[in-house]
Amino acid sequence: MTTRTPLSGRLLAPEGSGTLPAAEAVPIAVVGAHLSGMPLNAELIEAGGVLLKRCRTAPDYRLYVLPDTSPMKPGVVRAPGFSGPGLEVEVWALAPDAFGRFVARIPAPLGIGKVRLEDGTEVPGFLCEAHAVAQAQEITALGGWRAFMASRAG
Repeated sequence: MTTRTPLSGRLLAPEGSGTLPAAEAVPIAVVGAHLSGMPLNAELIEAGGVLLKRCRTAPDYRLYVLPDTSPMKPGVVRAPGFSGPGLEVEVWALAPDAFGRFVARIPAPLGIGKVRLEDGTEVPGFLCEAHAVAQAQEITALGGWRAFMASRAG
């Protein structure tokens, strides 16, 4: 999927399904199984999601592999004062009602909070409760979920 860009105050929706008024779009940063090409990406597409951009988080986030999840999922935790590589994310846009339905289905220990991007902006995005990563494998140094998945394949 290619990155979609604003056009006359509207965002292009996937596969000619219409447009989403930019003023109504709710952004959401995804970091793992919802990335393009990953197992849960269809949930965003089916909800009318529009890919806005690929970027990185600010450097103060850590990435973990959550145990006992299917499909495998990461946990992102903000660690003020930590200086890592920043994590690969995609920022999608959803209509407000679709955003609400999407967020309501997110299983604990995951949730949505404000995620600071490398450019200093903040958007709603996936975060994880700290207790869930206490015994989890940290993969921050890889810089993102795609790199982790690639490391498992080779």
